[in-house]
Amino acid sequence: MSATPPGESAAAKIRTLLAASQNLAAVEHARAALHDQPDSAELAYLYALACVRSGAAGAAWQTIVHLRAAAGLSKALRADVESLAGRLAKDRFLVSRDEGDRARALADAIDAYRQADVLHPNVHARINAATLLRVSGAGAEAKELASLIQAQLNPGRDAASHWDCATLGEAALLAGDMPGAIEHYRDANRLAGKRYGDIASMRRQLSLLAGVLPEANLALAQIPGPTVIAFSGHMIDTDDRPSARFPASLEVPVRDAIDRRVAGSCPAIAYTQAACGSDILFCEIMLAHGQEFNIVLPFARDDYVAQSVLPGGVSWVARFERVMAAATSVTFATEERYLGDDTLFEHASHLIQGMAFLRAKELAVDPCMLVVADSLQAGGIGGTLATQSVWADQARAVEIIDLADIRASRQRTSQRPVDVSVPRMRPAPQRLAGGGRTIKTLLFADVKGFSRLAEEFFPTFFTTFLGLVPKTLHEIGVEPLEISSRGDGLYAVFATPEEGAHFALSLSAAIGAIDWASMGLPADTHVRIALHAGPVFTATDPVTGKLAHYGAHVTRAARVEPVVIPGQVLVTEPFAAVLAARPGGEFTCDLVGTEPLAKSYGAARLYRLREK
Repeated sequence: MSATPPGESAAAKIRTLLAASQNLAAVEHARAALHDQPDSAELAYLYALACVRSGAAGAAWQTIVHLRAAAGLSKALRADVESLAGRLAKDRFLVSRDEGDRARALADAIDAYRQADVLHPNVHARINAATLLRVSGAGAEAKELASLIQAQLNPGRDAASHWDCATLGEAALLAGDMPGAIEHYRDANRLAGKRYGDIASMRRQLSLLAGVLPEANLALAQIPGPTVIAFSGHMIDTDDRPSARFPASLEVPVRDAIDRRVAGSCPAIAYTQAACGSDILFCEIMLAHGQEFNIVLPFARDDYVAQSVLPGGVSWVARFERVMAAATSVTFATEERYLGDDTLFEHASHLIQGMAFLRAKELAVDPCMLVVADSLQAGGIGGTLATQSVWADQARAVEIIDLADIRASRQRTSQRPVDVSVPRMRPAPQRLAGGGRTIKTLLFADVKGFSRLAEEFFPTFFTTFLGLVPKTLHEIGVEPLEISSRGDGLYAVFATPEEGAHFALSLSAAIGAIDWASMGLPADTHVRIALHAGPVFTATDPVTGKLAHYGAHVTRAARVEPVVIPGQVLVTEPFAAVLAARPGGEFTCDLVGTEPLAKSYGAARLYRLREK
């Protein structure tokens, strides 16, 4: 491989994609660039880096092995390769269940980081080596490296970056200087500002150290990260409500109660709906405090306004428009119409909770829930009380602003005026005959490169590939609601995200063990699998007589699969959120990035599915 690659523009493009968290796109761009410039060491390194960020550890490691054996690399690039090898080994140490493999991975990570530091002295590799040495029990060696870092990294306090301060804090901690560690981490937190991803990286490193160095928890408290809030609250009462729950006269005390909670939680990141009453009040308060809030709507915007905003009065519509315009993001559980499907409210509730769990995981913090609820009255499907119950099933605490208590504490002599320019009632929605939508898990899979398969290999391919599908389903005891195949493509519908996850990972593992070379395909041929969860219609297919599922979300699931790296199982954010919102479970999802979907279907945040 050449030390100075000719593909500078290709490398710049890949770095731009990585900076934008379009990690899968970076993988494909690097793969294509390497096809044209196979001797480029820089492109190979960037390909490995993109694979690491996409969760494709196997492909990344193969490239690292190739780069380690290559001649002519600069010391700086070889150091980058060793640092990436250290990161891969460190990740393996963190997720492996086998104690022997964990020990080997830890030793490999230490060796790689130390080698990177020797090749091109840098504090990133050195501090990682020092911390992992301390985790391994080599406290004296860790302290020696920490002292070198302290001597090397001692800029003036005003000139230091947040990374410099965090590195100095970590080194002070390893050196036994707890006051210094606390001071440096306080500075790191102040300088990092809203770079919450960087703070999360600091928190993960300290959490790793806390397993062998309990005082690391004191340093961890200096970089708390933002508060991630899942919010839910009752709407303002409509005229046809039989008993008072949230009358308009309570708007001011409820606003004050929400404001006190938000003020005490800053910095904060929130997920909520935007109905008249509690939701909009919460969004307005988050906006007033300059905090991030993300809105999830259960269905099409116009229908939502008619069902959940306008019933409070026309003034709420203007307030809705203001908070929608100011929201950091707006997500639709479905962009289709309401059609009387209350399941869509429930789905939106699960998305709000799951997105809060996912964001908190990314930021290495614990999420919380805040609700404005009436403890004396029952709720409906997808309502605040149901949301509160689902959250509590995760053994998570819920902070409640109790409308019953607020009503009881106020001696009202008259109602404050309300907007009655339109009747304050929910309109009856249009409903479709034959039933509404239900939330299902949708799977699409294919084998990349199938089109290049010579025809004489077709019988063996179909017998092997498709034969694994019923075998896998039988072994794991899962039965899909619908399943079909065409060529190398597979489509299946499952009742729960856990069933889809179990099948997807099991099938991927089984196909990974196939000897593809014997069938005329490249040895690294593998299946691409994508999962999505969303509302779909169900009916009996008049042609086949079998159960069929259809709707816009089936199409969306199909657009994810073509961007998957072979050998991976990638899922949409709705799937990851629904999975995260369910208590227990043996699966988890790691963010890959925001990726453009196939056939110009927009971009989506995608996650890698794995066992916990």
